[in-house]
Amino acid sequence: MFSGKRVRQARELRRLTQIDLARLLGKSQAAITHVERGFKEPSADLISAIAQHTHLPVAFFTTDPPVSVPVEILLFRSRAAMTRRDALAAARYAEIIFEMGMNLAPYVTQLPLRLEKSSKSPSEAAIQARKWLGLSADEPIQHLVNSMERAGILVFPIPVEQDDIDAFSTWIDSFPVVGLCAGRNSGDRKRWSAAHELGHLVLHFNRPIRSDEHKEADMFAGELLLPEKAMRREIVAPVTLSSLAALKPRWGVSIQALIYRSHELGIIADRQYRYLFEQVSIRGWRTREPSNLDIAIEKPRALRKIVEVSPFANNPARLAAELRLTVENVKEILDSYDVMASPPSHGTRDISSKVVRFEQMKR
Repeated sequence: MFSGKRVRQARELRRLTQIDLARLLGKSQAAITHVERGFKEPSADLISAIAQHTHLPVAFFTTDPPVSVPVEILLFRSRAAMTRRDALAAARYAEIIFEMGMNLAPYVTQLPLRLEKSSKSPSEAAIQARKWLGLSADEPIQHLVNSMERAGILVFPIPVEQDDIDAFSTWIDSFPVVGLCAGRNSGDRKRWSAAHELGHLVLHFNRPIRSDEHKEADMFAGELLLPEKAMRREIVAPVTLSSLAALKPRWGVSIQALIYRSHELGIIADRQYRYLFEQVSIRGWRTREPSNLDIAIEKPRALRKIVEVSPFANNPARLAAELRLTVENVKEILDSYDVMASPPSHGTRDISSKVVRFEQMKR
């Protein structure tokens, strides 16, 4: 059996148009269209050539994809200007990762889904989410991504090397997934993006969202990562860049997020809010906060752990054959996951050597 749907999946995964693939194969675009739509059975040589140019094994093309991620969902949910080609590649990558999880699921005990949909306000939903994630009500979240995985959410890295694309989320067959895009973005920004997408999963279900609903997802992220009760306890006058910097490593968010949250909760007034952001701009921290306060980048762990406890743990060739991928495909995917059993966490770090007295710096 040959699957034309797999050709389209592989082509879009590699960011190729039909014209691109046709040129690589020495065929017409019409020929590629006929193959993808199942109108024409390709020859063995053509199948081999398609596999070669998409860097996938011939076995990959022998079955239809079991799931489909509508690219429109990604385009609507991406806050940045994600191109359609990148969105297609991300969607197809999500499908393959989800399929890997499906194929490996029989070999492990599956975690129950603890995430629920909510019609409450963003802040109330975030308070509920902390309970679903098994977290305390007002303490720092030590590793948000791993907490999401333990709650039954599939979190995976997407190899899209663009700094203006952070993440996306959707539901596949009533199963929540979050894709975290690669790039040079800081660890605190990636944590915020993960919390933002969790907000979309909880609040906006599986549909295109309005532009104002990104603000709701940010409100959710604010309460999830920086609970009001804790912020009123820890952010006290005088609020300075130095005092907020001391909280950054503990809570795993940017200084700018702490300023915004302080203002949102009425802890600082408009004038202080504007002043602090002016100082952030003067110091060039809008895009890069001090490196000595960097937050460790959180990576998902679950899929790699499933492989490690599966019968294929020490047999890459057998694992690849089971997944209808090449050994190189599998290695490339798993290398993007965390190899550590206990990843670096937030909330327990010694910050004494990291705090700089910013208010004493020359203005």
